[in-house]
Amino acid sequence: MKIDRPKGNAVAEKWLLCVATVGVCLSLMGCSTPDINPSKPHANTGYVDFYTDSPMDLSWEIKRSDQGEMKTVFSEFDPVPGTILRLASTPGNNKFEIWVMNRVTEGPQSLEVPIEDGKVTPVHVTLTSAGKTSVDRKVYGFRPSAKGYGRGTKIVTDESSVYKIGAVAESARPYQQKEQMPYYSAEAK
Repeated sequence: MKIDRPKGNAVAEKWLLCVATVGVCLSLMGCSTPDINPSKPHANTGYVDFYTDSPMDLSWEIKRSDQGEMKTVFSEFDPVPGTILRLASTPGNNKFEIWVMNRVTEGPQSLEVPIEDGKVTPVHVTLTSAGKTSVDRKVYGFRPSAKGYGRGTKIVTDESSVYKIGAVAESARPYQQKEQMPYYSAEAK
């Protein structure tokens, strides 16, 4: 059975498809807020600089307490360039959890960060070696067999360093762009 559709709805269907695509893209962005660096601070906003002493190519996940529940405010597997991850936040005392996704860690680091309106609060983040551990990973591939080639899974065990995440909130500073902060570095030392 064939159903004829009126041709006048083609424009409406394309517009609806466009709106649906934009909606899906916005929902996929989720809770991830970009690493920001405005030229001037925004009103009723404070900033937190999570920084390391040298570029470490870290994949950050930052959670903030929202009415007692920790919610992800930044999560990006691609490493942040340089030494600073800057996030905007509401002024006042904020509880954060710092996670690093591309290193084996003992778990997140939690801390309270006092944030002032129009200022930047630096948080010095360190990774301290806490030993070694074995990490199993699966390797998929083809292997020869009597009947030709078959698919196979091989478990490979690697040794990896384990790190303890440390974080210390410093006193708030007047707002400047990231590149002007004294703890900024773009290149490995």
